[in-house]
Amino acid sequence: MNRRTLYFLLCACFFSIADAHAQKRKKPNVIFILTDDMGYGDLGCYGHPLIKTPHLDKMARDGFRSGAFMDPSPACTPTRASLLTGRYADKVKLGRVVGPGSKNGLADSIFSLGKMFRANGYQTMIIGKWHLGDQPGTRPLSHGFDHFFGMLYSHDFQDPFVQTDTVLAVFRDHERVIEKPDHSKLMQLYTDSAIAYIRRAGRQDAPFFLYLPFPMPHAPVAAGAAWKGHSAAGVYGDVIEEIDDCVGRILQQLDKNTIVLFSSDNGPWNNMPDRMFGRDIVKPWDHGSTGPFRGGKANTYEGGHRVPFLAWWPGHIPAGSFSNVPCIMNDMLPTLATATGYTPPLPGNINGISMWNHITGKQPSMPERVLYYLNAGGLLEAVRHGDWKLRIAKAAPSETELFNLSNDPSEKHNVAKRYPDKVKELQLLLKEYASL
Repeated sequence: MNRRTLYFLLCACFFSIADAHAQKRKKPNVIFILTDDMGYGDLGCYGHPLIKTPHLDKMARDGFRSGAFMDPSPACTPTRASLLTGRYADKVKLGRVVGPGSKNGLADSIFSLGKMFRANGYQTMIIGKWHLGDQPGTRPLSHGFDHFFGMLYSHDFQDPFVQTDTVLAVFRDHERVIEKPDHSKLMQLYTDSAIAYIRRAGRQDAPFFLYLPFPMPHAPVAAGAAWKGHSAAGVYGDVIEEIDDCVGRILQQLDKNTIVLFSSDNGPWNNMPDRMFGRDIVKPWDHGSTGPFRGGKANTYEGGHRVPFLAWWPGHIPAGSFSNVPCIMNDMLPTLATATGYTPPLPGNINGISMWNHITGKQPSMPERVLYYLNAGGLLEAVRHGDWKLRIAKAAPSETELFNLSNDPSEKHNVAKRYPDKVKELQLLLKEYASL
């Protein structure tokens, strides 16, 4: 065989391998960034007058922004359960926050987002906060994730904020690798790890799914050294601006065949309990903004449930698109199934729908549907259908409240006595929740 023939054979082999690699990578990479306790009004693109978030604002300009995205629960564990399972958290027995040593957790028998991606040929990793159990069968590697780097709980699960004998640690898979981590350094640690994973996974044939649940701005808030005093909005603003920079660093690593979703697990913790002020580490004002909405973390007014949501995929999601069509965290599993071409049937008990055609502009409107609100204890407390929301608090004194969110998004005017028939209609919908 002469050199010329050998050259052409080698070229043919090279391009054949490259083509096969490209075929395998047709499915988009996916990154889901979930912040902790970020308020609806914390970002520049959601109207904050002082906090500067240029990278997230650019995501909004280049992609999709929702004005009506809600978490079904106003607390950490339940919303994370809904994200990963597509179900209301009480349906998977995670209606309230789980702590160290709890026998409760996300059972490995439940279909989850990580399992879906793995079955769809994806590499999978979680970097950040898990908070869905620490017992065997409830940790990340039991739920379709190839690797885990992060903490099993929030960084406030320590004295003086929470009375526990557990010593916090950062894990790599099942191994404790950093004891008593400095929470001011977690954002950079996780971002550096995410960038390393993106580079490593990008060299493989298979696409990747990275679930990136950031620890901030959950109290106690603390910015990295380079971000202290950076914002005109104080320490909390420093933290949000550091988050924005971390997102910008990640976006710089990505090719155009990557979907990035960004949201929060609940609204801001603007009514923290006394236990958070034990050593004057946390200040009462160390929390975010609900924007125009009432309430906050742990209650069922809109401020506890309405959160930012951005979706970015250049060339596929129309730039600058905005929607006030209600959507919920439960929708993320079926939405990402559609986005990535997952073809097996999803479990019939999923409580969400695919919003992908709406996000990509192919379906401008969506049919009205019923959305439910659980409180921080995992109890059903409110229901929304169309513009109408009925709220019946479980705590005494319980009051029946009816709001029209179209003309009263701040829930200032209870019109239950004016519209008794609407109250009865929504009460019937509350009763239907048990059958979901």
